[in-house]
Amino acid sequence: MKIRHYEPYAPLRARAYPAIGDQLDAIMKFAQHLQTSGQVLPDEVAQWVAQCNHVKQRFPKTADSGAEPLPAA
Repeated sequence: MKIRHYEPYAPLRARAYPAIGDQLDAIMKFAQHLQTSGQVLPDEVAQWVAQCNHVKQRFPKTADSGAEPLPAA
């Protein structure tokens, strides 16, 4: 009798997916694309896109696309 070990799929998938922030950014960009193409988004989604854009404007990426250091308190 052979004993085989199968790792559950959930941890394998969790490690293989992109970071959750990257996934959310892609979804936001897709929603924004739909919106700029004339698609009417549900109010909650339109508000979410506006909030994300506000955050991106408030904290823009640096030239090197790395994390910007936090200001001293």
